[in-house]
Amino acid sequence: MRYNCRKVEGTIESVQWTELEAVSLVQVVDGEQARLRTTVKACWSQEAIMVRFDCEDDHVVSTMTERDAPLYQEDVVEIFLDDTTQGQLYREFVVSPNNVVYDAMIGNDGEGNIDVNKQWDADGLRTTVVSGDDGAWACELYIPLSNFDYMPAVGSEWRCNMYRIDDDKQGNRHFWAWSPTGAIHFHLSKHFGTFVFVE
Repeated sequence: MRYNCRKVEGTIESVQWTELEAVSLVQVVDGEQARLRTTVKACWSQEAIMVRFDCEDDHVVSTMTERDAPLYQEDVVEIFLDDTTQGQLYREFVVSPNNVVYDAMIGNDGEGNIDVNKQWDADGLRTTVVSGDDGAWACELYIPLSNFDYMPAVGSEWRCNMYRIDDDKQGNRHFWAWSPTGAIHFHLSKHFGTFVFVE
């Protein structure tokens, strides 16, 4: 899985999202179509990576209010960004429909056994969530590049994956991904896709 992350000028407020490539999330285990549509778009500037999730929804579960609470126990969108490309150290960003953030530095042995540093907070991270009348919601993330060890240039490649967790009205949990991992396990980094930074 590869995504051409286009370079843009200006702030996240000026991004023309309709002009960017959209990818759809699928079931994390087998890559089959998800129950609800989730699309993701991303771009970058000299200062930041910017990401937008658009989520169909018919039942929102989002009660937590504290930063770094276990938001992934409810409805969320997530992006993992690995600027080292080795799958052993990456940043995790999670946002709930109520615009509560969980961010962490993840150590990974390559087999999905992880060490989570929730004390790490992304400097300058900004998120917004907008809900529609039909229950759908959109989330935008502005992630300053100063939070990473390597600065991208045109042609750079980072490993990445994007996810969504959704509870339905019956209490069943659904797990969706851009690049399926083959298991209900988001931290199987060998299955991450690739972000290609393009002009």
